[in-house]
Amino acid sequence: ALGYQKFFTPNGDDLHEHWNLIGADSFPEAQVYIYDRYGKLVQQLSPTDLGWNGTYKGVPLPSSDYWFRFIYGNGKVFSGHFSLKR
Repeated sequence: ALGYQKFFTPNGDDLHEHWNLIGADSFPEAQVYIYDRYGKLVQQLSPTDLGWNGTYKGVPLPSSDYWFRFIYGNGKVFSGHFSLKR
């Protein structure tokens, strides 16, 4: 079953430092796309990556809600949103 973290806190305390889908590593060919509230793509991941660290081109993004699309299988889409907390 697929799931995802509702929030993450990339602040250097080694707890919830990266965001990624839960169970997505069963689909190594899939892609995860993360967008800001304006719909701008801020990160593209493989589900086998460690996850997103809350930055865009090396710059920390602000606390906010972010949206994701997970495209896997034969064009199946799993989507939702989560919070980055600083």
